Amino acid sequence: GGHAHHTLPTLRWQVGEGLHFLHDADGRCKDAAPAHVADKHTFWVAPGETFRCTNAHCSSVYRQICWEFKQRPQRTEAEVLRLLASAVFSTDVGTSLLFENAYCRAWDFYLEPGGGDHTVPHHHVLDYCFVYVAAGRLLGSHHDGTLGLFDSVNEDQDVTWFDSKCRLPIAFTGSDLGLKNMQRALT
Repeated sequence: GGHAHHTLPTLRWQVGEGLHFLHDADGRCKDAAPAHVADKHTFWVAPGETFRCTNAHCSSVYRQICWEFKQRPQRTEAEVLRLLASAVFSTDVGTSLLFENAYCRAWDFYLEPGGGDHTVPHHHVLDYCFVYVAAGRLLGSHHDGTLGLFDSVNEDQDVTWFDSKCRLPIAFTGSDLGLKNMQRALT
């Protein structure tokens, strides 16, 4: 099964539905029956903890994104709050905020084909990363609604990092190619 002794703070993020058994540090199964794990469920694992699970669904892949944080946060919570307050537009940079602590904010980002509104911008004030969990195309617009900021076509498992030094307000719309935009964004 999946076994990891985490020496660093780690966010584990479920991709798709899953069934699993969790085990204790000695490898004994803690669950009498498999536990359902919802798509987008997050697990925070503190340094020194062991996260061990086995896939209880023999015909399905059990998939998680694992983020290890190799250093303490670069900004204090007060600095983060000041940056968020300085934004010109909403700092809700995804569809829904799934997890938040001093290390990160984990956002789900999902648009149906043609979905989104290029006239409703949001503002990134922190570094962020997209992890695609399905193929998709994302069209970016300038904060004034003008189309053409970017046209990004990505495959499942693509990862893109953005530095907060480029603190541009942007708006997203889904593609017109029938591709769904299914991403996980970490700020």
